[in-house]
Order: sequence, then structure tokens, then C-alpha cells
Amino acid sequence: MLKQKLTSSLLLSFFLTGGLMGQAQAAEDGLDEYTLDTIVVTAQRTETKDLRTPATTTVITAKDIENRGYLSVFDALDQTVGITSYNYSSGQGDNGSSTGRTYIRGLDKGTLILVNGSPINLSNYNSTAGIPISAVERIEIVKGSNSVLYGSEAMGGVVNIITKKGGTIKNSVSVTLGDVNTGGEFTSQGNKYLFSVGRQYFSTFHDSQIRYDNPYESIRKKYNKDNLFASVNFAPDLTLNYIHTKTNGTGMEYLDETGRRRKTGYQYDDKRDHVALIYADKAHNLTSNLSYNRRRIDGQQFTTTGKVSRSGASSNIILSRIDFDTTKQWKLSEQGSLVAGFTADREKYEEIVNRAHVTIRDSLGLYTSYTHEFSNTFSAVFGIRAHFIKGNDVDSSKSVYLPQLQTLYKIDEKTSWYTNIGKSFEMPAINSRYTLSGTGRNDNLKPQEGWSYETGVKHVTDTSSFKAAVFTMKMENKFAWRKYKDLGLTPPPGINPDNYIQVNLGEFRNTGLEVEYTQKLGDKWQYNAGFTVQNPEAKDSGVWVQETSRWQMTTGVQYTTGKFHSSLNLFWAGDREDASKTINGKYHALRDKVDLNAVLSYTPDQYNSFKLNLYNLLNRDNVMNVSENLSRPFNWSMTYTCTF
Repeated sequence: MLKQKLTSSLLLSFFLTGGLMGQAQAAEDGLDEYTLDTIVVTAQRTETKDLRTPATTTVITAKDIENRGYLSVFDALDQTVGITSYNYSSGQGDNGSSTGRTYIRGLDKGTLILVNGSPINLSNYNSTAGIPISAVERIEIVKGSNSVLYGSEAMGGVVNIITKKGGTIKNSVSVTLGDVNTGGEFTSQGNKYLFSVGRQYFSTFHDSQIRYDNPYESIRKKYNKDNLFASVNFAPDLTLNYIHTKTNGTGMEYLDETGRRRKTGYQYDDKRDHVALIYADKAHNLTSNLSYNRRRIDGQQFTTTGKVSRSGASSNIILSRIDFDTTKQWKLSEQGSLVAGFTADREKYEEIVNRAHVTIRDSLGLYTSYTHEFSNTFSAVFGIRAHFIKGNDVDSSKSVYLPQLQTLYKIDEKTSWYTNIGKSFEMPAINSRYTLSGTGRNDNLKPQEGWSYETGVKHVTDTSSFKAAVFTMKMENKFAWRKYKDLGLTPPPGINPDNYIQVNLGEFRNTGLEVEYTQKLGDKWQYNAGFTVQNPEAKDSGVWVQETSRWQMTTGVQYTTGKFHSSLNLFWAGDREDASKTINGKYHALRDKVDLNAVLSYTPDQYNSFKLNLYNLLNRDNVMNVSENLSRPFNWSMTYTCTF
């Protein structure tokens, strides 16, 4: 432990010294031309400048990903103001069927994840572990109600992951060495294609959970992950994307000091495929997207007696989703424009252990959004959606109708004020008709739905960006998994009272303030800071219970001079919710989460680059979830990339 602290202190000193040494050269270089008023395509399904978008938006670019050393999409979202991550595996999120997920504004099961506009949520989980970070061009985050344009699960907001396309002809090979993450990747790019393939190895993680009085140590097993990404432009308007990831051997062991297994351990193989055919005709403002997602999880368990078998039904599953969406925009007049479209999707849940447990759900959504510019300074957006559910006897009567109103007032050329009011919803998980490890079912589940209200100000120039938003949201019929016996219910014959069943728990509410600020000083320095203050609560058995952290802060500084780049980034979440385990019969709050990471990179020429990533410089035992699983202690990785 002392050695790790000394190492992290020396590396931090090197980082700061390098930055100061580079500062002496700052005045010698000129300014680059750039703007922070980026284009946002997700919020209104059309290309719109950030200042003209009536919603709270955050954009993470490929350059941000590189400069801040993010290991994964989950990692990038985890460090963003207003987002809370619930994860089981540091940097990746998932651990087999224990699926990591992203909350926007504190609402679990309320964030829709898209890839190039097509949803990848499966069984109400928005895992991003199937998206290689190297394939990402940008990540657009749109907070607030988005169900009118995107349907179920967009209650807290939408995250749209936009992948890279072909371009300048080049190839590259990257090799990474580190004490946690080791691997390599090959990428080939042409005018009409981009292809990459890689493998990552992750080391064993001892003491991966707060131990308390457990007579054993929790050990996260070593595993590897294969990534493949391909994008092909068949025509100027037609693109095919394919993503494949396979994670082998994730899991946990529970061993005492003698190496004897004291609790049943488990291991997972997780295979995911995403394929999408995207037609984008900008001349006629028409976009269509046909996509297919599939995830297969195979789980094994290892008992204390050494017996090896498949784990429970909910840990051996196949999830799939096919989705079609088409959107068209019309310019009706000088003042008015209309966006309209429809979505159709089919979800499927299948248990590998019991093939008779299969559920299919079909959905159809019709939506329209009309924008009217009343003057040069004021505009309003009126939206409505009709969403129809069919395909099984449990969900067939759960159709939903949603309105939305947005306004935008242009204070001046660099400043705008917006409001966003909308109703949103989420359907019960497709596997909710089955208990975890049993066949009991709840046919009385209602959609989770409610209203969101927000108002905010944006001030964006070429060198600075300031965004502030105040929001409040209230949802009814919040989903939760609870044991039969804790609900006072008698399970069906043959079902254990300790089995979990999905129920409508009660209400969810949250009110808060979000602020983000970015400042660029020439082409050398960039600062960013942001914070969220909120009060996310859910009603559980008539009592309001805190859901996630009540405040978050993020800050960072980047410095670039010539061939050298460095960055230092801090994320802090405090006043967190209670852990699931009691101590002496009392619940306790999760400890603050404090992540301090750094990146040092050197690019001697256009063909070679070196990057050193430093994670958890403070070497903290950061708690990732209510079960008090821990993130990795201080660790590092060095990446060399050769382009040819």
C-alpha cells in the first residue's frame, strides 16, 4: 500500500512538473480556430447548433476521450455531471448478468442508450459494454424528457453514441501494457470503410468488496475481451455498421486465507452483436435506421464442494431486439418546420436453462414535432407521441400518449434561454413476467411514467461555454425487484418466498441544479468544471428513501504544447445513498466517491504516439454500488500507437 501511494505521488509530481515545463513554451505558439457551439443531432432528430437546442446537452468528443484517458463508454459517462453510474466491474460496468447501468438525474431504469440513433437497451438495462471506445466519434447526452421522439426508457434522458466512419486512407496498430489492462488493436481505414479488431486482458482484483466481518475475501477474476468494429459506406447515403464484443471469464471467487472457497463463486461469458443499416438523405431530410442487437450470457457456478454447474435461469439468457425507425423533416414556411416519423421494434427474452421461458413484445410508435419561430428571438416546439404495445398477454393493453413543449429565447447571438416540459414513460422489463430463479409472475405491472420540467441558460462563445439548468421530475409506478416475503405476498405453488419479483414500488422525485463551464485559453490550456446538486428520492413502503448521491462535482485541466499533452481530471460524488448491508443493525451511507485521473501523451511525429494513463491517483477504495463493490486501486497503462 505504501509503495502504491509513493508511486502515485511521484507520477502526480511528474505530471505537474511536465505541465509547468511546457508552460514556458505556451506563448510561442499561435491560436487555433475552433468553436464550442457544436452541432447536436439527438435532441431534435435534426442537426442543430447547441445554442439553438431547447434542452440540456453535453457532448463528449473523440478528442475528449483521448485526452481524458477513458477506458470505455461507461467510463466516459461515469465522469459526467448529472450522471450516476451503477457498476460491478471498474471501468467496464458489467459482470455477466450483473449489468451496470447509467442514471440521468438519479432515475434508475430511465436512460435510453442509442448507437447512431438506434436503441441498444435490453430488458430495461442500458449497458454500454458492447461498444468499443475506439469506435466512438462522439457521445451526445440530452437530459430531460425525451420520450416523445424516442419512446420508452427516455425518462431521465438520452445518450446517443455516434461511431466513426471511413476517411483518409491509413492503418494503425496500438499496444497497451499496464498493471490492470493489457492488449492490442489493429485499425484499417479507407475512403468508404473503417475496420478495427482488438483484444484486452484484465488482471485479477483482490479485496474487490468491503469485507467487514466476512470470513472470506472477494476476488474478481481475471478475464479478456475481444472487440470488432466495422463501418462500410455502400453509397453516400447508406452505411452499414457492425459491432461484436465477447467477454470471457468475468466473475467472482470468495476464498479464505487458506485458499478454500467459502461461498459459491461464479463466472460468465458474455457475447454481444450490434448491426445497423443507416440511410441518411440530407438533401430530402430523410433518415431511416434498421438495427439488430443480441446479447447472450452463459453463467457457471462453483460450489464450496467443487461442483460446477450452470448458474440460475436469470444468469443464462439470450436477449435480442430488432428496431426500425424513420424520420422526415419538412420546411412548411419561413417560420415553421415539421418532424414526423415512426418506430417499430420487437424485443425477445429467452432463458437458456428453460427454453419454455420465452417472451416477445412488439411496439409501434408514431411521433411528430412542430417547430415555430414566432420572431427572430423566440421559438417553440410542440411534440406528441402515440405508443402502442402488443405481442404478449401481459403488455398488450399498455399503450401510452405523450405531449411535450419546448421554448427557446435567444437573448443575444451567444446566449439563449430554454424550457423543456414533457411526459415520459418506460415499459416493465420484458422478463418481469418471470421471477428471478422461478416462474412466478406479476401481470399487474403498470408502465413507469411521469413529468419532467426544466429551464436553463446557455452562453457559448468560440472559447468558452457556460450552461446552467434547474429541473424537477416526478414519476409514478417506479419499478423495483423485491422478495415475495418482503412484500407480504404468497408466491405461486413451488416458488420460494425468497425469490424476487418485479413490482411498481411507488413514486420517484428529484429536483436539482446543474452547472457546466468550459474555458479554452488559446490552443494550450483548457479548463472545465461542473456540479450537480439534487435530491433524488423514491417512496418505498410509504417512506421516502434517497436513491443516489445528492451532489457531484467534476473539474479538469488540459495542457498542450507542441508534441506534448497532459490532463488532470477529478470527479467527486458525495452525500450518497445507503448501502444494502447493515452494521450492528443500522444502515450506513456509502462513502464519497473521489476519482483523480491523469493522462500524459507524447507524439514525436505523425506516425508514432505514446500515452500514459494514470487512474485513481489518490489510491482510494471507491465504492461502486450499494453492495459496496470497490473500484480498482491506483493503476496505470502505457499505450504505443504506430500509424502507417
